[in-house]
Amino acid sequence: MTVEAHSKVNLSLEVFGKRADGYREIRTVLAPIGLCDILEFNAAEEGQVSTDSGYGECDLIVKAVHALWAVGARGGVSVKVEKRIPVGGGLGGGSADAAATLVALNSLWGLGKTVEEIALIGATVGSDVPALVLANACRSAVLAEGRGEKVRLLPWEVAFKGSSRLEKRLVLANPHVHSSTAEVYSRCAVRTALSPCPVNDLQEPACAIYPEIGAAIEALSSAGAEDVMMSGSGATVFGYAKDDTAAEAIAEKVRAKGMWAAVTQFLL
Repeated sequence: MTVEAHSKVNLSLEVFGKRADGYREIRTVLAPIGLCDILEFNAAEEGQVSTDSGYGECDLIVKAVHALWAVGARGGVSVKVEKRIPVGGGLGGGSADAAATLVALNSLWGLGKTVEEIALIGATVGSDVPALVLANACRSAVLAEGRGEKVRLLPWEVAFKGSSRLEKRLVLANPHVHSSTAEVYSRCAVRTALSPCPVNDLQEPACAIYPEIGAAIEALSSAGAEDVMMSGSGATVFGYAKDDTAAEAIAEKVRAKGMWAAVTQFLL
């Protein structure tokens, strides 16, 4: 079985105080996008799991398989990964791979679990995994709260508050920086109230740690992208363009500055 593991952008990300478990309380709206990794699943001896990613036991795909075993699943699998999502880019690449693995093996191993049950299992794998299970399976925006484990589908019109951005193209830019999520969160100020407009509370501390992210924001904006914002804890930033032609022109200008850039759209 071969599947697409779609990444996400955070349309908003608000960070509050610390929880008892040490994580920060968050509220984020994330949306699935077309950019994806390609995962190929092949049967292996029961109790065996391997990937060609090079991350070994730290691979979230491996952790996803172990999470299924922990709830009684039986089987073995070998996974080939074609990486297209920038690593450490704030697009949820590893979490998307884990989410796709949970959904695929639920089918391959005949587990019969609902999407909601798979999302609950995903919460034991990583903070973004439950939201990406729902976002990919339902092709919908998702509201995630807590440390990311409290998730529910959010209608597109609610996620965008009636704006026309949903029909526009997305241009992604990454300055070839691997952002440390832990460090960025550690420098984030504590929010005490919800923001009335879309905001990413991690953007300011991320730009302070990695000036290259600020340069990527400026590159996208100066190239003509609208409403540019960082996704997740960085380092990828995104903006909007009216159509494919405009988006490709913006991406070319960003690439000319030595950055990675890609054009995509929301996964509807």
